[in-house]
Amino acid sequence: MRKFFITGGSGALGKQLVDYISSNYEVLSPTSSECNILDLDNLTNIIKNFNPDVVIHLAAFVDTFGCEKNIEKAINTNIIGTINLVKACLNINCKFIYLSSEYIFSGEKGNYTINDRPDPINVYGKTKSSAEYIVSILPHYQIIRAPFIRTIYPKVFTNQYCSRYFLDEVVEKITYNIINNPNNLIHISSERMSLYDLYLKKGIKVEPILIPQNQETVIPKDTSLINNSI
Repeated sequence: MRKFFITGGSGALGKQLVDYISSNYEVLSPTSSECNILDLDNLTNIIKNFNPDVVIHLAAFVDTFGCEKNIEKAINTNIIGTINLVKACLNINCKFIYLSSEYIFSGEKGNYTINDRPDPINVYGKTKSSAEYIVSILPHYQIIRAPFIRTIYPKVFTNQYCSRYFLDEVVEKITYNIINNPNNLIHISSERMSLYDLYLKKGIKVEPILIPQNQETVIPKDTSLINNSI
């Protein structure tokens, strides 16, 4: 592995991954204006010219409630954009990495393994789950579900359970698994606990709240994952 092509490099995770990976490898991570994933011809030309060994697809519309309000944008960014990137990589001998989400699960039971079937309840989860299937068309793909906290909020749910890391904890783990883990589907996850308890464990003081009743059909209650990373 010598050359990495990364979409979504301007996002919270993308910035740190680009910085971390570029210390040892050649990285190309164009901005969305330089390389719009909805422009298949331009995208294909850029990837063909760079000829990457690894493609890491991070670009996504990740706002859960934003996806509910703007379904067309969610479909375009998370599904059509992924389709275009997969098409662009069909004739490139590369490993395709897709950063998915724990929200591809309904949250009804928690402790999800890589063998559990996706059953999303919200638009965001449905678009990410759809993209997972599209990515699996490629001969050399890897889907990574690595839940993490990118923003510190002053109010946190006590009745939402997860297995998230904080952003600074997950970058090295993702990179290590991309390079060393041969599995097609990987969960990079910590221990199961409520979101509120996770903040307290980190010494972050927040106000405890419950998931509002009108949001229970959108926010999964328990998306904890069973780790199978290395």
